[in-house]
This record gives sequence, C-alpha cells and structure tokens, in this order.
Amino acid sequence: MSASSVLNQTAAKKDAPLKIARPVFPGDFLGPLTASLVSIPIEANYGIIAFAPLGPEFVAVGVLAAIYCALISNLVGALGTARPGLLGGTRPTLVLAIAVLIGDLAAKLRFDGTPDVPLILAFTMLTLAMAGIVQVLMSLANIGRLFKYMPYPVLAGFINGAALLILLTAVRPLLGLPNAGSWHGFTDQLATVKPGAVLVGLVTIAIALRPPRFFAKLPPLMVALAGGLLLHYLIAAVAGPERAGATLDEVATKWPDLNVLRGFQTILGDPQLRAMIPSLIPSACGLALLATVESLLTASVVDGMLHERHNSNRELLSQGLANVLSACAGGLLSAAGLARCSNSVNAGARTRWSALIYALIAAGMLAAVETIAYLPLAVTGGLLAAVSWIMVDEWSRRLPRQLLQGHGLTPNQHRTLLGNYLVMLTVVVTAVVVSLIAAVFVGVIGAMLLFVRRNSGSVIRRELHGSHFHSLRQRSISRMRELEREGWRIVMLELEGPLFFGTADKLSREIERIAAKSEYLVLDFRRITDIDATGARILQQATREGAAKRCQLIFASINPDGARARMLTMLGGTGLPERRFWFENADGALEWAEEDLLTNFELPEPRDRLLSVRETQLGRSLDQNDLQTLQDALIELHFQRGAPIFSTGDAADGIYAVISGSVSVYLRGESGRKRVASLAPGVVFGEMGLLDGLPRSADLAADEDSVVLKLTRTHFDEIRRSHPGIAATVLFNLSTEMATRLRYVNRELQEASS
Repeated sequence: MSASSVLNQTAAKKDAPLKIARPVFPGDFLGPLTASLVSIPIEANYGIIAFAPLGPEFVAVGVLAAIYCALISNLVGALGTARPGLLGGTRPTLVLAIAVLIGDLAAKLRFDGTPDVPLILAFTMLTLAMAGIVQVLMSLANIGRLFKYMPYPVLAGFINGAALLILLTAVRPLLGLPNAGSWHGFTDQLATVKPGAVLVGLVTIAIALRPPRFFAKLPPLMVALAGGLLLHYLIAAVAGPERAGATLDEVATKWPDLNVLRGFQTILGDPQLRAMIPSLIPSACGLALLATVESLLTASVVDGMLHERHNSNRELLSQGLANVLSACAGGLLSAAGLARCSNSVNAGARTRWSALIYALIAAGMLAAVETIAYLPLAVTGGLLAAVSWIMVDEWSRRLPRQLLQGHGLTPNQHRTLLGNYLVMLTVVVTAVVVSLIAAVFVGVIGAMLLFVRRNSGSVIRRELHGSHFHSLRQRSISRMRELEREGWRIVMLELEGPLFFGTADKLSREIERIAAKSEYLVLDFRRITDIDATGARILQQATREGAAKRCQLIFASINPDGARARMLTMLGGTGLPERRFWFENADGALEWAEEDLLTNFELPEPRDRLLSVRETQLGRSLDQNDLQTLQDALIELHFQRGAPIFSTGDAADGIYAVISGSVSVYLRGESGRKRVASLAPGVVFGEMGLLDGLPRSADLAADEDSVVLKLTRTHFDEIRRSHPGIAATVLFNLSTEMATRLRYVNRELQEASS
C-alpha cells in the first residue's frame, strides 16, 4: 500500500539546468553506495514514524514515502541545480513535524467517526507540496542567505529537540513493540516485551556508538545494522522467533505515480475542503523552514570538506522543486542530512553523479522493498536511539560541565553562556511539548530577547571630566590652570555599541544626571555602531533637558554633512543641537567647550592682537631691561595657513613661541601623519632640540595665518655668555612649562585608564 494507492479511494467519497561533470571513479559510486546502505534503511524507519498517527497498518505507506523521497530528491538534484556532495532524503526533524501535521489532520478530518485516511493523506501531501513551493519562492526572492543568521542556540535546541523526540519514538521498537501514534496503552504492552528483543536493541546501540576496531573504516550505523540483524536471527534460530521479537510488516513494491493529484483535485473541487487550504500555510512555512535550515547547514559543512562555496538560493530552488515533485508522487519532504552527505563525501563522492547513483540505489531498494519485512523492530529501535544520541549537539553536551567548573569565566560571560543554554533548553522543551515548528519560532524570539538583554547595558564607555582630561590644544600655563580649576563644568561621555531602544533609557538617565551639574556635555559617537529611532528621540529629549538646565549638548565624531547626521536629522527632527555644535571628532568638541569656558571667565585666547614676549613662557619673571635684551634676540616669523614651520629630521636651530594664530604638531607613522597637539598663543615649542641638540622629532605647521617668535641657538648662546641670568631664567621657564605639560599628560593618562 502506498500513499497514491490509498488516495484512489477518494473517488468513492468525492535557472537553466547545469551540465553534469564527468564522474569521478570510484568515489562517485562508492560514496552514495556507502551512504545508502546506512541511510535508506534508517529513513524507512523515519517514514514509519511520520505515518505512525494513522496506526500500524500504514507502515507500508511510510516506508514507500521515505524511499520515494530519496529517489525523487536525488534525481532532481543530479539533473537540476544542487551542488556536488549533497544527497537528499527525509530527516528526523521533518518526519516528526509531519507526524504532528498528520495527527492534527486526523483529529479534524473524520468520516463516520473514524479518520478519513485518504483525505488526510491528500492534505498532507498538499502541505508538503506547498512547503516546496515556499522554498522555490524563497529562492526566487534571494533570501536563502538569510538563514545563516539563525541563532546557534536555536539551531542546537532544534536539533536536540528532534533527537529527544526520535529517542521517544525509538522506545517501542527498541522493546520489540510496534510504533503507535500515542503512548496510550504503553504500560499494558510492557508485559509482552521480549528479553531477546531488548538485548538486540541494546547491542545495536552499543555497536553504533562504539563499533569494534576492526570495523573502524566502515560506517558505524551500517556495522550496527549488520550486527543487530545477525544477533536477532541467531536468537531466533536458538530460542525461537517469538523470543527474538517481531519484525516489520511486509511492504509490497509500488512505484511512484501521480494518483496523489486526484486527491488534490478532490480538495480543490470541494468548496468546504478548499477553504481549509489557508490553514495549511503555517505548517507549510514551518516545514520549509526546517528543511531549509538543515540543508543549508549541511551544505556549509560540505563546503568545508570540499573547499568550495555553495549557492544558497540555488540549493533552495533545487530542493523546492524536488519536494513539490516528491509530494505529488506521495513522497515525504527532503533535506540534505549531515550523516548521509559526510559519509558520501568521505568515501570519495565529488560530482552530481553521486546523487544520480544514490537515486538509482533507492530505486533498486524500492524494487526489493519486500525485504523490509525481515528488519527486526528492535534493530530499528536501536538504530533510532543511536541516531538520537549522535544528533545531540556537542556544545550542548559540553557546556553544563564548563559552566559548573567555571574555566576562568567572568560573571558576565557566565551569564551570557547560561542565557544561551536556557534558550536551547526552551527550544527543546517546546519541541517535545508542542512541536518542532513552534520550537523554532519560540527559540528565535528567545534569542532576540537574549540579544536585547545582553546589549541593553550602558552604552557609556567612559565618563571624562574637563578638569583632568583636555583637548589636544596646549595653552598657556595660566589658562591650563584655569581649566584645571573650572574644567569640571565640561563632561565628555564616550559612547560604545548600538544606541537603540534597549540602551537609550539608561543613557537618558545618565545625561539627565550630568546635565544637572555641568555646563557642557560632549557625546562622542565614534564607537556607536547604530542608532535607531528611539535613540534619536532620546537625544532630542536630552537636548531639551540640557537647554532647560543651561547645559549645552555637543555632538562629537559626527560629520555635520555626513550620512549619520542626515539620518539623525530625519529621526530626531529639529529638536537636536544646532549644527555648530556638531564636530567631526571629540578633540574639536572639547576644544570648543574649553575655549567657550575660558571666554566666560574672561580668559579667551587673543584673536585681534599679537602677544608680547612677557605673555609667553619665555619672558616670564624677567624685568624690563632683561625683557628688552631677550626681545632684541628674537626673530618674528609669519606663516600662512598650512605652511610648515619645521619637519621631522630638521636640525634643531632654536626655540619658538606662538604669539598669534595656532600651530599643530604632527607625528609620522606607517599610516601617515597624525595630529597630536595644537599650540595656542603663548605656548613655547621646539625646546627639546635646543636642550639636547638632536634633530626635530615632529612636524609643525600653521593651522591658520600665524605669527611666531624664534630664538636661535646662536642668539641663545650669546645671551648665555653675556647675560647668564637671563639664560637661567629662560631655561627655568622652559623646565616649568615642560613639567606642567608632563603633569597634565600624567593626569589624562590616569583619567583614561580609570
């Protein structure tokens, strides 16, 4: 009996194909042969599981549906677009979901109080065909690549949940009992369990998980199948067949046909039945998701084995077409299985000929399907139990022990791993209690919540205060000391990570706290990876609150004319700070805040006059006569914007003092020049070369039209000979400035490190 033959009873009730490369001999023949000897008998058991809700009399339908799936999916893969190395067939995750679907349909579709089996099978195959169509649509929409973003705990939970369900379905055959759609009456059947069957099942499991060493080169499941068969018939010969346990029912050969389409015609021709089709869409989408995830994961593993890359959308197209044809012929849904594909590739399969050979082997097994009646239930149960253990994710087995032992994990890392493991367990429980399809959706939601929770911490990387942390602008000592006293009014927050609805609230509270006690708040966005609408609204709200508390909000590391600025403007509207408070880097923002603060304390840098020598560090503490002597030795130099003052490697021929404009210091590196300081009027530079006589170690250039005073080494030597007191004062002033700069650098390093 096949699905198509059962459906005959409904009448009484109303891309261009790719060329196949030349086969690789013998790998393209040995690979699929090795894989089929293990996979197809096990997949026949999967088919039995899928149709178990209909009762033991539909074992034959399940076996044939599984073999149809292997035959058609690999035939389409060989002639179509599938990548070399992938072999199609049914999978435990899929058959369990199909079993749930059949169970639901059996509860809804009843005729005279009993399940309307032909109609149930028609709706089942229609759902599987719709799943194939969904896969084709996903391929055409070019969204196959999105499945690589499936969270790993969800995938692990999905696989582990399927493994647990497989183990539960293996209990009955492991004890020599036939499969059933529910656990009803299981305890009453325990009295009929045969010890010989239990022994066969346990030995099969033992061989599958720990095969003998002299069979190490053979697939463990194939060795376990042979060992279980040998033991079963040995017990049957010695103690009698009844003590060895039962075997599967006889299955008659039935080739795929299109009789299933008659069932589709019945559904489409009846308005009441046709109205049920939309209710199948969620199941079809869930099945398509399960098949796609498993196939693309397997394809990724095969990529690593063959050192190639697969085309996700091409795989979806091939698999979708195969599943539509398989369902129309009464076959189950197909997916690429890791064990099946790895066995084939390891045995040498390299081209699409391997899929064609696998399809031919499936056809041969279909022709000799009567031999399935000799397969003991206990052996099938043992194989299923072994498969369930092999399916369990290695990460899931190892992580509990690692969490208990600690392994040097920080509390945050421990919480992250524990959260991921709980998501996996949630998926497993949902799979067992509800269904695999529901488990996937629950797992994705759980992973999303875990992601939001993990990323909902503070986006504030550091909080820096202007009394200890300054811009690159080097000012006169008096102004630096004023910033040291009043710099607490300037606060900079270095932000890091995504600014979204999960982090915006904490940032809002921090901004409110700081705005209440400071006058300038700089937000450095350099390490912000993304900003959503909620984050933009928080910035808009912070701007209003800052203005109400007389705290100016300043944006740093945002180009006023850049893409991020345009996005913020669209999201935050006009409530954000004016564009003059947006700076391309944090240093520019800090420099503006410092200058504005000094202006408020009537210590602005002079813009409309030249500083006198006394106002520079060179002339401090000199009387009028000594000051005149020093001034006579100085040379006044004018530099236009961008003009170099001296370069790295130049001879150190004197010291300089800025009396107007601004000068920047640049260091050279592998990535080019980097600006490390900006010198304000009154600041002395070039003193290192004067003191040690070594060449210049940096480049200096004018930021704007600037005026500097230069004391050459020759003039300084003359002053030292004729006026040693003036020279001593100048050296003392230079030492004081250098010590002051070093002290500020130390404070900034300490502030940064804390």
